[in-house]
Amino acid sequence: MIVRIDALPIVLEARRVVVAEVIGGYHGQAQLGRWWLPSGPLGEGEQPGDAAIRIVKQQLGLELEGVVVVGTRQAKVGDAWHLALAVAGAAGGEPDPRHPVSGFAARTLAELPDQVGFWHRDDVAVLVARYERLRG
Repeated sequence: MIVRIDALPIVLEARRVVVAEVIGGYHGQAQLGRWWLPSGPLGEGEQPGDAAIRIVKQQLGLELEGVVVVGTRQAKVGDAWHLALAVAGAAGGEPDPRHPVSGFAARTLAELPDQVGFWHRDDVAVLVARYERLRG
């Protein structure tokens, strides 16, 4: 069984969420320019948090540091199961989007569309608040 990891990095210091603009056909989305999440398969023996760090680096060129998984959910897309992660941490490095990502943005919570991948904007706001309380 292939499990894909969908990573939603939350850069708390700037209160921004990193999202990717993906090429049409990604996760069954036919239209171009849909904001989605960096995504990739979970490697054999790989931990989900480590996969999220790897995927964000490979697809967006960003290094995630001090990563903490703050939310998870699963969803079936076609025959494959997806594990959607929300990870909080600091993003460093230079953005360098690569296939299947066609662009990228760091958006504030208010700038997010209602739905980003498997996450609703309100869910993301709750995860950010929860993590900030744990951190403080």
